[in-house]
Amino acid sequence: MTVSCQAHNFVTIPEGIPEDSERIFLQNNQITLLLRGHFSPSMVTLWIYSNNITFIDPNTFEGFVNLEELDLGDNRYLRALAADTFQGLVKLHALYLYKCGLSSLPSGIFGGLHNLQYLYLQDNHIEFLQDDIFVDLVNLSHLFLHGNKLWSLHQNTFRGLINLDRLLIHQNQLQWIHRD
Repeated sequence: MTVSCQAHNFVTIPEGIPEDSERIFLQNNQITLLLRGHFSPSMVTLWIYSNNITFIDPNTFEGFVNLEELDLGDNRYLRALAADTFQGLVKLHALYLYKCGLSSLPSGIFGGLHNLQYLYLQDNHIEFLQDDIFVDLVNLSHLFLHGNKLWSLHQNTFRGLINLDRLLIHQNQLQWIHRD
């Protein structure tokens, strides 16, 4: 079942979304919070881009083993994510976090996302990427980091990305690449 509730000026997740909903489209609303219990674990696709999300409870997506596509992009007030926000999303293949005002990514945030193929992190305020931040993303083919504030890269930043086909990193403030 598909639920389309885009551009309705919702400020919270609407009640009454059927439990068997697999595709939920809530983009272009005014939603501010994502909490555990808002969605059913049977969900496969969630588009909730272009809202006003400021906080995502780290347990929001707990048990969502069928989730394949998650678009949280263009939520400019999000700014921070907990390290375990995406933990257990074993089927996730596309994660959109563009234009979220993120200035950093916590260690382990992409841990266990072995099936992820597309990661959109462009147009944030990210200044630094930790070594091995992407190490579990062995199937990642597209990584978009352009339009951030990255000023340096370390030798092990991209370790583990054995299937990477496209890396967009333009429009950053890169000064140096550190090699041991």
